[in-house]
Amino acid sequence: MELKEIKSFIQEKEKQISVLYKNLNSSYWTASISGKKEDYDKYAENELALKRFFNNKEDYEKIKSMKEENIDNKITARQLKLLYYAYLSYQGDYKLMEEITKKVTATEQKFNTFRAKIGSKEYTENEIKEIMKKDKSNKKAKEAWEAIKVQGAIVEKDVLEIVRLRNKLAKSLGFRDYYEFSLEVGEQKEKEIESIMDELDKLTEIPFKNLKGEMDLVLSKKYRIKKEELGPWNYGDPFFQEGPEIYEISLDSYYKEDIVEKARKYYKSIGLDAEGILSRSDLYEKPGKNQHAYCMDIDREGDVRTLQNLKNTERWMEILLHELGHAIYSSNHNSSLPFILRDSAHTFTTEAIAMLFGRKARNVEFIKNYCQISEQEAEKINKTVKKILRLRMLVFSRWVQVMFRFEQQLYKNPEQDLKKLWWDLVKKYQLVNFSRDAPDWASKYHTVSAPVYYHNYLLGELLASQIHNYITKNITKDLDSDYTGKKEVGEYLIKNIFSVGARYRWDEMIKRALKEELNPKYFVEEFTK
Repeated sequence: MELKEIKSFIQEKEKQISVLYKNLNSSYWTASISGKKEDYDKYAENELALKRFFNNKEDYEKIKSMKEENIDNKITARQLKLLYYAYLSYQGDYKLMEEITKKVTATEQKFNTFRAKIGSKEYTENEIKEIMKKDKSNKKAKEAWEAIKVQGAIVEKDVLEIVRLRNKLAKSLGFRDYYEFSLEVGEQKEKEIESIMDELDKLTEIPFKNLKGEMDLVLSKKYRIKKEELGPWNYGDPFFQEGPEIYEISLDSYYKEDIVEKARKYYKSIGLDAEGILSRSDLYEKPGKNQHAYCMDIDREGDVRTLQNLKNTERWMEILLHELGHAIYSSNHNSSLPFILRDSAHTFTTEAIAMLFGRKARNVEFIKNYCQISEQEAEKINKTVKKILRLRMLVFSRWVQVMFRFEQQLYKNPEQDLKKLWWDLVKKYQLVNFSRDAPDWASKYHTVSAPVYYHNYLLGELLASQIHNYITKNITKDLDSDYTGKKEVGEYLIKNIFSVGARYRWDEMIKRALKEELNPKYFVEEFTK
């Protein structure tokens, strides 16, 4: 086929995809805010329309054939490859895909509209986490933890049915299971991910064990119980994924005033404007609204937004910086790129940018610059702030080990004893010796809304450390810098990461931007020493 004909075919498909993409994202945004069934139904309808489009067998075979041709034009070749993966994602029995979509949408609504109950009073997720983080009563912490875990029992059967249906679809396309299939369409290989996770497990095992001993000592005093009596409710959040406050300062005390203004000023100071994004975003709690946070590029033409449930706390300062990191990445894709390339090189590369900036909430230079503290106080809290960030990173890395390995096994055999599998992994990687006969694994929202995704958060953390190392060595010349006032940082990121979009495969983009391949050593050096 002539190159001109191939380009014409791609342009026509991209034009159609752009409309479907915008409709889908707009409807999900509306449903996330309202929580209404009719809005979720509209979202499901738009998702099925997108799937119907990509389910076209004739187009799939044509793209598959084009992809095998020797095309000198690198942009066109890359478009074809990504189109191929997009079509592959939606091949198979359309009725089965329709069933999965409707089931996922209904289950997402259950998650998003769930409110934990203690006694007769309803609590938002923010309020539950606040109890678990701040209250010194072991009884209240346990009540809060058990209340939010109720959602696991509510959705367990739905999640299992979704897993079985996803596996059925993946197997019909020649894959072992949905896990293997998802990695393939995301340009990843299971063995590569396993290798990285295994290496990080070894490198973080002893540092985490030592830190866990320190945590347990502090928490046993806080709750006035023996260390052996500590339960999963004592570690500050429902999944022990962030870590408790065990040091003499609480960073919440620095974020009691307008975190949105702090974020706006920060990004502007490094040459990355967040003003338009914030004006389009939905930032605060509402009844029925999704209680989590996300960024959405509605149309790949500039309409980028974030959904959040902000409070003036350190946790939400981090989340705000994180989601705006995603949004600024999307906002700075080169508009001259074809539609399908106006995206991140990989989902974990946009996570890396989000994490790079989210960490600034636990950076003493950031606190000094945006929370009006003196040089003397900054010097006084510096070591502790670093300890807080180190705790957060080590705790999170061990939590991701649980999610990564659980999902692997979930899709390999959804009929096994998942309750036992869950708590065995929690014991091994998080060192929490607890179990109970309840589907606590199912209370994690990502099993439904972002399957086979969690490992990308940790890859993102590795890349964030690598990018930080490059920036501080080559631009700011200061390892502890928060980059404030360094517009060269924004310029570097736009030129080398944001604007190139998905023009290159993720590994090639990293090599071009950082002059080396993805390397976990920077994360290890930063957080295990």
